[in-house]
Amino acid sequence: MTTAHNVLTGASTKTNDQARELYDTLHRAWSLPEKGTKDGTLGDLSAAREMARDMDAEEWRDAYGHERPFLAGALAGENYERGQDEAVDAVLERAAEPDGERAAIDQSVVQAATPIEVDPEIVDIQSSAAPLLDLVTMEAQAGFTAQYNVISDRSQPIGRTSESDAIDLSANSDGDFTLDTKTREMGIYVDRVTLSDFTQRAEDSLGYMNVEETTLGQRTKVYSRYTAGELVYGDPDVGKSDGSIQDSNATFGMARLAQLADANLSDGVTHEVDKSGISTSGDTPRLDDLKSELTDLVSNTGANYEDLRVLAGPEFFDTLENEANVVTRLSGYDEGIDFGGREINVKGVPVTEVRAVGRSEHGGFTYNGTADTPAGNFDISTGDVIIYDESTFRHRQLAPLSTVPLGRRGLADEAAMFAYSANIDKSHGSHLKFLKAYPQ
Repeated sequence: MTTAHNVLTGASTKTNDQARELYDTLHRAWSLPEKGTKDGTLGDLSAAREMARDMDAEEWRDAYGHERPFLAGALAGENYERGQDEAVDAVLERAAEPDGERAAIDQSVVQAATPIEVDPEIVDIQSSAAPLLDLVTMEAQAGFTAQYNVISDRSQPIGRTSESDAIDLSANSDGDFTLDTKTREMGIYVDRVTLSDFTQRAEDSLGYMNVEETTLGQRTKVYSRYTAGELVYGDPDVGKSDGSIQDSNATFGMARLAQLADANLSDGVTHEVDKSGISTSGDTPRLDDLKSELTDLVSNTGANYEDLRVLAGPEFFDTLENEANVVTRLSGYDEGIDFGGREINVKGVPVTEVRAVGRSEHGGFTYNGTADTPAGNFDISTGDVIIYDESTFRHRQLAPLSTVPLGRRGLADEAAMFAYSANIDKSHGSHLKFLKAYPQ
């Protein structure tokens, strides 16, 4: 059976060399930012997204030879040559010719793959469709398995001692710590797109086009919402076979990791808490309760307030804002009224409104939240709240979301969008809380 991996690499088995080739082709060859970490050298996709926002058309042209290099590369495939607009223009002209043909896929197809997730307009589309993708750290790692280190134990220090004993420490053990290596298999997300509406309207440049209105833009929106939903509610333990965030090939989201923390850890913290029955009497009952949960997490784990973030859906964020008794201010009688905020801070921890929380539809799939697992079942609620640690929760990818040409059919260029990725949490869920179903 031909697999997506076989199509992309020309091989049936996954090897480190193939992972490195994909990473080098889709990340290093495009000079995207990297960073050194204790998990090794990683591609800094969050920094790449910022780079996309900060660079103007002239800077892109100086760096890559085209003001829209990633989208140009997606159209031209392996024919794209940096610094040579003529090569791109020739491909765009060919794309509008009825008898134009693109070669069938072969073992060198990876050479024609192009990252699109870091294109400025694609970044804007993703940020609008799924703001959560800008809040979670995105990293690229050259492997089909996400690998990360966790400090699991530290030895005691020698501690206080007499001055005479401190002169000779040869009989004492070195201060040491245990560094465990954890792994999580990356899953592959794929989508098939037809680029006829993209290519036929492209002439000498891509700069004038509204990519959001094309198939590529719309399918990128779907990917963004799917990924955001999986960051929150992904649960492969449900074991479906429908491609959803409950598919057996999905990756674990924050809610499920919080459930598993209760099942596997003994840290004195309850990570999954049903809030449907809390009292709503008093001035700020929900905010008071949320403050208590943050205090519990910091007091009983290694989490710090400055690293935490609270995620709430639009409905519950509105409830919290109303509870906070927002004051309307006018700076002048001739100006409009600004009513309603965009962020609340509890003990200095930002409470951020994201659409992925409290939603049962993610990227076209319905999520019913009814996993029958040892950690228990839960249903999606608009009152759901997630607390997570920005320093420990990561979205690891082999490379940015990319396209690869599948061939040509009539006037249309057909392509696949793909991403190998997995969510990881270096705290093993210890710094996570899933607060279920606050009353509205």
